[in-house]
Amino acid sequence: MNRRPLGGTDLRVCEIALGTMGLATEMYGPVEPTRLERVVEHALDLGVGTFDVAPLWGGGRAEEVVGRAVAKRGEAAQIVTRAGAVLEGGRLVHRFEPDALVADVEASLRRLGVACVDVVLLHDPPAHVLGREEVPAAMDGLVQAGKARCWGVSTATILGARTALAVGARVLCIPYSLLQPSPLTEIGDEVQRAGAGVLVRSPLCHGLLAGRFNEARQFDPSDHRRDRWSQLTLGTRVRQVDRLRFLVHDRVQSMAEAAVRFVLANALVACCIVGARTSAQLTELVRAADGPPYLPDADMRRLSDVLREIGIR
Repeated sequence: MNRRPLGGTDLRVCEIALGTMGLATEMYGPVEPTRLERVVEHALDLGVGTFDVAPLWGGGRAEEVVGRAVAKRGEAAQIVTRAGAVLEGGRLVHRFEPDALVADVEASLRRLGVACVDVVLLHDPPAHVLGREEVPAAMDGLVQAGKARCWGVSTATILGARTALAVGARVLCIPYSLLQPSPLTEIGDEVQRAGAGVLVRSPLCHGLLAGRFNEARQFDPSDHRRDRWSQLTLGTRVRQVDRLRFLVHDRVQSMAEAAVRFVLANALVACCIVGARTSAQLTELVRAADGPPYLPDADMRRLSDVLREIGIR
């Protein structure tokens, strides 16, 4: 597995990381209890040594499973976790007070079975919360205390990303895909000037870019995509994906692989977090990390025109 520097930190992360939200929760529909363990083990077999976890996912189970698997192998791995969001009585609670952030990280360290975690991300904080002086100060304190190597922010908004950079976040975890090139395209120069590392989430746009949906697709009641897209919106998105299928040829064997290759073709990206729910899906996506050029130059030039034609900016 190729590794890239994580911005100006001293970490080098795998080009492909395994995201565990869909394996430790039912956000993408029901999942059998042992699947998380199987896919994590398969990731290690494939050379994937970077894992994305959070206390919120499975009530900390994602952290426990990844921590045990990495310790059992005795291999060097990077673990990215989050702070500021937990489940209390089955209800999502955001809490970004310094004491709460410290408590979250210390609990994560116990579940992971480590003294120090590689990256701690604030879990989707509002921009005004980031602007509070005590929040970045608390995160800096965790680094100084040796409990985290660096900290950053997971956010889906341009304002959140810009605020994170302004208050000293060393890492951004943001959505970026063929169907959602913003916010990275809009703040790329700022990221570069700040020397921040970029972890990309949602590279398949919640599964759309796997290219397996049709306009009549129905989602399980527990699947968040049931509420994310109306049937009209889903139909539009499916047709947009169909226009991108020209990317699949020669060594690019699937639409999902093309989507990951698009992410890796951006030099600002350190790591593409994939939420594979099966070992077969993970194997398919890891195939994309075979080094530049990730997509042919001719396809990249054509892509700009096609994205514009289908209304993607």
